[in-house]
Amino acid sequence: MSQTRDQQAKRFDDIAREAEALAAHARTAAQHFRNGEIPRAGAHAFAAEGHCAQLRDFLEQAAKEHAARSRPLP
Repeated sequence: MSQTRDQQAKRFDDIAREAEALAAHARTAAQHFRNGEIPRAGAHAFAAEGHCAQLRDFLEQAAKEHAARSRPLP
C-alpha cells in the first residue's frame, strides 16, 4: 500500500495530537496528585495510558508500512 506525502504528513500530525493529549492528561494527573485528589489523578493517568497505547499503535503501523517499502543497502 503506497501512501502519498500528504497522507504521511497527516499520520504524523495525528501522532503529534495524540502525544499532546497524553501530555495534557499527564500534567493534569500530576496536579491532582499534588492536590491529594487521588481518584481524579488516577483517572487522568489511565487516560494518559490510553493515549500512549494509541500512539504505539500509530507508530507501529507507520513502522510496518515503512518496513514494507524499505530496501536495505548491500
